[in-house]
Amino acid sequence: MSISNARREFLAIALASLAVPAIGQTASVAILRRTVASEVTSLDPQRPTGTLTREMAAEMFCGLITVDALSRLAPGGAQSWNTAKDGLSWTFTVRSGMRWSDGAPLTAQDYAYSLHRYLEPSTGAPEADRLDAIIGAKDFRFGRTTDVPLGIEMNSPTQLTLRLTRPDIDLPLALNSVSCVPRHVIEQHGRQWAKPETLVTNGAYTLADWKAGARVIKLKSNPFFHAARTVLAPEVHWLTGYDDATRYRLYQRQEADIATIEDSGTLSRARKEFGAQVSSETKCALGAIGINLLRKPLDDPRIRRALVLAADRRILADKVRGLGEQPWDGFLPRGIPGYEQPLLPDYADWPMAKRRAEAQALVAQARAGAAEPLSIGVGFPASATGERVFLALRQMWRAIGVRLELQPLEGRAYLAALTARKFDLFSHNSFATVPSATPFLERYVSDASLNFTGYRNRNFDRNFLLAQSELTLEARANDYAALERDLLRDLPMIPLFIGATHRLLSPRVRGWTGHTGVLQPSQFLSLTT
Repeated sequence: MSISNARREFLAIALASLAVPAIGQTASVAILRRTVASEVTSLDPQRPTGTLTREMAAEMFCGLITVDALSRLAPGGAQSWNTAKDGLSWTFTVRSGMRWSDGAPLTAQDYAYSLHRYLEPSTGAPEADRLDAIIGAKDFRFGRTTDVPLGIEMNSPTQLTLRLTRPDIDLPLALNSVSCVPRHVIEQHGRQWAKPETLVTNGAYTLADWKAGARVIKLKSNPFFHAARTVLAPEVHWLTGYDDATRYRLYQRQEADIATIEDSGTLSRARKEFGAQVSSETKCALGAIGINLLRKPLDDPRIRRALVLAADRRILADKVRGLGEQPWDGFLPRGIPGYEQPLLPDYADWPMAKRRAEAQALVAQARAGAAEPLSIGVGFPASATGERVFLALRQMWRAIGVRLELQPLEGRAYLAALTARKFDLFSHNSFATVPSATPFLERYVSDASLNFTGYRNRNFDRNFLLAQSELTLEARANDYAALERDLLRDLPMIPLFIGATHRLLSPRVRGWTGHTGVLQPSQFLSLTT
């Protein structure tokens, strides 16, 4: 490291230490403190707007099915479930005697209501299409009139049956994303039900204190949670919206027990100062760039292939990000149950010189006679790390005659622009809370709610339905291969790397498992002296 760089790092740390607000005294034994970069914009668990909103949903709400400490599907509000031999119905036995955090009874009717609300067009649940196998669900989502009633049947206060148009072994995975919400509160307060003063929960925690825009979200254990005896941290404080340097200083001061790290410089300092207290985990996640196929000239497969070829993933992963990601050319990460060996394209092993030469030739062919370099815009959530990646790509693509224009936007503005497909290219990271191929593939189905690329391929749609309709994971291997072949040929996105996460973990924290899922609910953690 040069003297000037060393001085800059020292100054950054020093300034951060001055800027950190006084969160409180050294963390007490009873309070688990977690600090992250993102902020919460909504407490409605059926309308997540980011990773932290999903974290809050996992903290405070419990659907029919949840995940255990190892990110495996586990009983939630449903103590058990079974499916018919033909796979066309699922029956869930709901726990008896459950209550909301305000003491109101919680029955199968609440879960039936929650499923209806999740599918309501007005709710705007971003992944509601994952329930389309339920009879009538798709028509209901789109607000179309239909004489077919929804296949959601409450048999008794403790039993619920879902009837399907086709088998769907991913249904339990989809239900893990459907939080149970309190009908009695929503009917009283409408859209205001998820405000701090009216929020009622059924998960491990309930809201103790938070004001919109505030940095600290305080949670306390919910005495009415069906598994309250297993919750070992009675109070959790989430310290949100802080940059890497500030989160690092909070940890140094013992004002945070868990601190996420999203910058290579911070990661390097943390490993030097704290060693084994740094937890580094490969996740079931892909870092990628989406391509708006509805924009010219990106509708030309030659241009898309050129961009894919000319991206030097090794440099991006090792030199630009420096966060331990694995360079990747495929559409599925490793370790997907039932399909452990994802396909890779022929060019995955080519040297960069060969890749760059072919990329130059493809751009020249596609733009024969063009006088000016091709200009393409890329939208992404504003962050220093993200900007470094796209600055590096701008240099890589300049060599093949492509000029990249950076368009960073803050949180909500970025999501609005993405939904409206206002970008040529865009940040297109994807992840799975439970290791599965579905979250990575479903966004390319023609009418999928998360299909921001505009990808349309009838063969892909058919193969995706075939994969979902298989009765075992093992039977899906050929379907997954067919899906990947379609994507590798059509290239609706640019894969970059398999994701990795890094955190500082206090020696006081117990129960951290380091699984491949992206969420680690606080209910499985505890603190020691």
